[in-house]
Amino acid sequence: MLAAVISGIAATASAQTPSTAPGQPPARTVTKDMPAPNAADARKLIGRNVKNPANETIGEIKSVYITPDGKVDSVMVGVGGFLGVGEREVRLAWKDLQVMDNGEKVVVNMTKDQLKAMAPYKYKEESWRGKVFSERGIWTDDRRAAADARTTTDNAAATNRDRTMADNRATTATESTGDFNAHGDVSANAVIGAKVRNDNKDTVGTVQDMYVDASGNIKTVVLAVGGFLGVGAKDVAMKWSDLKQSRDGKSIVLTTSLSKDELKSMPDYKYERRVPSQAAAPNGTPRTR
Repeated sequence: MLAAVISGIAATASAQTPSTAPGQPPARTVTKDMPAPNAADARKLIGRNVKNPANETIGEIKSVYITPDGKVDSVMVGVGGFLGVGEREVRLAWKDLQVMDNGEKVVVNMTKDQLKAMAPYKYKEESWRGKVFSERGIWTDDRRAAADARTTTDNAAATNRDRTMADNRATTATESTGDFNAHGDVSANAVIGAKVRNDNKDTVGTVQDMYVDASGNIKTVVLAVGGFLGVGAKDVAMKWSDLKQSRDGKSIVLTTSLSKDELKSMPDYKYERRVPSQAAAPNGTPRTR
């Protein structure tokens, strides 16, 4: 299986590589890191020689360690000794290996001395030596089937979990929070048009506009006071800090200690910002309000 996977990749690369012109040296083979094979393929790794970039044999794969889902994690490589005498095994991560030549050649960017200097690998059970194994023991076809079943179950659970989270987000997105967001911050749209009440809970004005400073903090609010049904009302300005802000359920409540008469006695507020108007000034610029 490992050779078949690698052969397929090699065939694709060959189909995309232009042929060498007569008289030119053949193109150098490009070596790529291979994805970790599954447990069934991993059995064919045992016994393969491990070479350095100079194509010198520096060890031999003795055993293969796999993850619970059946993918190769690392290999145990025998180094040193002669005809197996004095040999020791070290552990190499799969990501540090390169496989080429239809799976027949395994290369690691290390020297034999560097391999020999690594800490020896100790098997949890001696019977695991020379086998494909995981932390639970020697890998068998039954374990492979169980891993496949776990993967299928885990994928289904992940899909259900994602769907539930999406449903929860959708529910949260459509839930009304009134004049406030989920963090308790009040909406500017909710402030403009809000009624201002006195300590007796009588309405004494309506917020018409508000101004923020360079830091984004509300500094001044403009209230419409007096009049009847908007007729005869006047605009006055007061500090935002002079208003008390609270909430009644999902609605904002603004309160002032001033009475309606005290608000009406305040000077008229004159807008100084520029706003477009239908009638332009003689010089063609918008009128100032």
